[in-house]
Amino acid sequence: MKVLLLGATGNLGSRLIPALLAHNHSVVIFVRSESKLRTLVDSSALSKCTIVNGDATNARAIEEAILSNRCNALVNSAGQSAIFPWEAPKMQGIIQAVATATVEASKKLGYPIRCWFLGGLTVLDLPGKNGTKLSYYFPLFKEHGQTLDCISSKPKDYMIWSLLAPSAMIPASKEISLLDAPRGNPLLARNDMPADWSPSFLSGVPYIGMLADIMKNMMRYNTSLEDCADFLAADLTKGNSEHIGHKVGIIVSNEKKGQ
Repeated sequence: MKVLLLGATGNLGSRLIPALLAHNHSVVIFVRSESKLRTLVDSSALSKCTIVNGDATNARAIEEAILSNRCNALVNSAGQSAIFPWEAPKMQGIIQAVATATVEASKKLGYPIRCWFLGGLTVLDLPGKNGTKLSYYFPLFKEHGQTLDCISSKPKDYMIWSLLAPSAMIPASKEISLLDAPRGNPLLARNDMPADWSPSFLSGVPYIGMLADIMKNMMRYNTSLEDCADFLAADLTKGNSEHIGHKVGIIVSNEKKGQ
């Protein structure tokens, strides 16, 4: 696919560049600071990409980047969520600009655009709680719920979305360079809920039990940035992904890791 990438100077976005290329996607990088990008990513990878300079809160500029390059996919990893519930939203200007631009560009191009957005673990539903999000019990990074509300409100005829909902993502390597082939990943995914959730006796303890159970589980959901990048790049090769229209929980599968 021809993918417009936003957030390419971030931890995940920079690793998406070689991952997307390894999966044979064409990559158009929309970035505010090209000079910063060139200090992070090896020139061998950037030489295979188209670079467009622009601000991720500028819907018109994003739309033009999609139109002029005839992109049919988009990955947004730009922006950082507010952590605490009393903080003002930090990334909704970006989310709204990207979603609006995608819909408008799709109307003009005459085909839907496949999109991945980045959320966080607490936007997922707690298993067995009838759609109650983890953020109800663990009220951090609640802004990801606003991201979900924004993208899910857009017409699916124009924007075919998914929302990746990882916990902490840790670099496997500081080097970001061209790959000879896809690196693969050991991630197990589940739509709408955390993958492989393991409730314990703690959940039955009055008042604090559910929070304690969530905190115990959350330590299991750390992934690597490189694995997440490969997961997204691989999913974009699918004609009809099972993750369309869903928030997606991921965890490292020990069974896959051993393969």
